[in-house]
Amino acid sequence: MSGDTVAEAFTLRAWRESDCSALAKHLNNKKIWDNCRDGLPYPYTEEDALRFIRSASEQKDTRNYCIEIRQEAAGNIGFIRGTDVERYNAEVGYWLAEPYWNRGFMSRALKQAVEDYLRQTDVVRIEARVYAGNLGSMRVLETVGFRECGIFRKACFKNGRLIDCHCYELLGATDQPACGGPR
Repeated sequence: MSGDTVAEAFTLRAWRESDCSALAKHLNNKKIWDNCRDGLPYPYTEEDALRFIRSASEQKDTRNYCIEIRQEAAGNIGFIRGTDVERYNAEVGYWLAEPYWNRGFMSRALKQAVEDYLRQTDVVRIEARVYAGNLGSMRVLETVGFRECGIFRKACFKNGRLIDCHCYELLGATDQPACGGPR
């Protein structure tokens, strides 16, 4: 018998209203909230989950991927498209249910979501911001191919204190025609 392990399966898909209970259960976690923007409600309720799912299905310049593990919604990867002079950029954010941390799910899911998003859009640059101390998320981004491009000192106010924000970027296709824009 070899020492190889088989990676547990996951699926990226659209959110469904039937995901409300699982979303509320997993996202009502202070450890997750501590690494997200304050716009994410905490505590997180089924009403919050239903509001998010309905909003995700209606948004034009945002794309959210539900991460399904063991037939249950267990995380999200979301892209928000830039505007104006940053219209060929997108910001990515993500979270994963705590029982699945440190098992390789997020790195594999993010890689797949980024590839899909770049293939379906004309975005050429994806950025991510990570609060200081969230080493797991920094490792995920580096594993997927993002590079750290700077640290904004005391840029975020979270949990009553100013914290540094680490900025990461990934460049997709960068071929530019003579006029018009990327690709």
